[in-house]
Amino acid sequence: MADQECASEVQRRMNMPYHRVVYGDPKDGYMGQIAEFPGCYTTADTPLEALTSLDEAMAAWMESCLITGDLIPEPASGVAPIR
Repeated sequence: MADQECASEVQRRMNMPYHRVVYGDPKDGYMGQIAEFPGCYTTADTPLEALTSLDEAMAAWMESCLITGDLIPEPASGVAPIR
């Protein structure tokens, strides 16, 4: 896939309703994950920072899949929280 096509597809999918999950506490920090993307997570000092940095992690995760030809899951409905 050409760079332009890849960037366009990532942007298109960034607007889809993927499930963003943030959990943790002030002492140990927070983790944000995209429920549908195994291994796509970020860590931060606050819940807002974890949530905000998920967009960058999500874009990189999808770009990697597009380059390698791996499947990018569609947004799920009724996703249970990740523990």
